[in-house]
Amino acid sequence: MLTPEQQQRSLLAIIQRRTDGDAATHSDPWLEEVQDSSGLKMIHTIALWWQRFQIEWQCRYTSRLMKRLGCFESYLADHFRKHPTPPSIEELTAQFLSSLQRHDDPLLRAVASLELACIRSSAAPSRATTIFWDRNPNQVMDALDRFAQLPAPEPKVRYILRMGADLPNGISCKRQVLRA
Repeated sequence: MLTPEQQQRSLLAIIQRRTDGDAATHSDPWLEEVQDSSGLKMIHTIALWWQRFQIEWQCRYTSRLMKRLGCFESYLADHFRKHPTPPSIEELTAQFLSSLQRHDDPLLRAVASLELACIRSSAAPSRATTIFWDRNPNQVMDALDRFAQLPAPEPKVRYILRMGADLPNGISCKRQVLRA
């Protein structure tokens, strides 16, 4: 029989979809019932909906791009299945955007990096950031803002976007032609 503390910890693990409560769950009939309940499935559905809502609100451009790429829902579900939800919206947003730094799509990495840099610059304005783009970032952000067609990548061109307190207006963007 589980102590009340063990039962509460196991229940929290079940709600948060962590596996560390599995052993205790199998030894407690009530926890097994909770784990298989439709109510728990509803709680998970509602939690994912709120997380998705927060990401769409806080990471407007990244979520719009991910929807265009057809990976928003699946990436979000997978991300929150693997990572515990942080206690604050700011941490949730930063964790999500940071996770995209390893994504295969270079445009998605750049957009997520830009949004993350904007969030961080309001918290720590002295931190400089450099983001590399395969197409004009101004045109990309404008297209995402207007729900217009995205510009195509520019072969042999790289845009270098820098953000930091040491720059005039806090931002600079330079177009660089790459040599073959």
